[in-house]
Amino acid sequence: MSVPIRLSIAERELASGLTLLAVHNPGVQTFACAVSLDVRAGDEPADRPGLANMVGECLDEGTRHYDAIELATAVESIGGMMEGNHRGGVVMTPADAHKEATALLRELVLEPEFPGREVRRVQAEVLTEIKADDDDPRAVASRRFRKEVYGDHPLGRPSQGTAKSVARLKPKDLRTFHEQWFRPQGGYVAAAGPEDPERTLDRLEKAFGSFRGKAPKHGPTPDVELAASGRDAHLPMPREQVHVFLGHVGIRRTHPDFYVLSVMDHILGTGPGFTSRCSRKLRDEQGLCYAVSAGITGSAGEEPGTFTAYIGTSPEHRQRAIDGFLDEIRRIRSEPPSAQELQDVKDYLTGSFVFGLERNSNLAAYAIRARRFGLGFDFLQRYPDLIRAIDAEQVRDAAERHLHPDRLVVISAGAS
Repeated sequence: MSVPIRLSIAERELASGLTLLAVHNPGVQTFACAVSLDVRAGDEPADRPGLANMVGECLDEGTRHYDAIELATAVESIGGMMEGNHRGGVVMTPADAHKEATALLRELVLEPEFPGREVRRVQAEVLTEIKADDDDPRAVASRRFRKEVYGDHPLGRPSQGTAKSVARLKPKDLRTFHEQWFRPQGGYVAAAGPEDPERTLDRLEKAFGSFRGKAPKHGPTPDVELAASGRDAHLPMPREQVHVFLGHVGIRRTHPDFYVLSVMDHILGTGPGFTSRCSRKLRDEQGLCYAVSAGITGSAGEEPGTFTAYIGTSPEHRQRAIDGFLDEIRRIRSEPPSAQELQDVKDYLTGSFVFGLERNSNLAAYAIRARRFGLGFDFLQRYPDLIRAIDAEQVRDAAERHLHPDRLVVISAGAS
């Protein structure tokens, strides 16, 4: 039986539109703070894929008061770790260094300089990663799969960008993007640690209260349409294996079927701790692969995710693997799962979800997620009951509504 989690979370919205969150985690000797601003996939210019990623990668390459080495030394001196991303950043330190850590995170997120020399170095590193991905059949197939599923939607573009688009970026492009989209309205700063939540909020307000700026004006994001019919393509590459991605557009995190579909996912093709149908059939019984997965909820976010099934197999088994996925997708749409399957998944989900909240950084991320998706701070108390209330027929119904075996995009790369 899962142990109930009760978190004390305090909230304060500033006049700037920035929301501060404080999670009380008594008895620990660590602290974490995260900034997540309202930066969306569609904010990146269509002709500059990779720009948002470069901004996140370069936040720690020099700020108003520190160069890159000085900033790294300052974080190391308090026993911390800090990193940026395209929406902000996170810092983790011993609890007694929370004041210094918060100040450094503020500097990282709000006052980067994007110095030319360091930007060019990071740019070269990203280009090396892109080149490596271009030679990796799994990465090639995954990238093409997303393009086929999302079409002109911003999520169809590679987040790292292309070699051509990244090579064109200049430090001024990063500064312009940061100035335009790193705004307080709609953003969150969340901290977790042993201090009283109200005192934590006071400290966060002191650090971020001067953060000002007009609300970002996001443009319209195109809808993602389910393909009218299936598509199947293979990208030949000189490899021994073939990597296959199969699926279609999925759901947002706020979809009312999310929890039922999370149970379906674990029965069909995800979830460690027991054998899912796809793993049992394709890996254990037929010996087609080492790695296999299928699920729709893992990628659900503010924009629709994807239903994605993946397998790495030998080229002569490509169609057999695809047919195996189709058999299991059609089966879960037409037959309710067994009582034992359902109970195994419920036990796993209700017993394991707490392990993702053991670190303060995860607690801070949880507080942001709870607010951003309207889950409520009591979500952790409600979650076990939400899962336990799901019955087998609900799983079948949700699978029938959301899985479309006749409208799948199938993309593979590797040996022919």
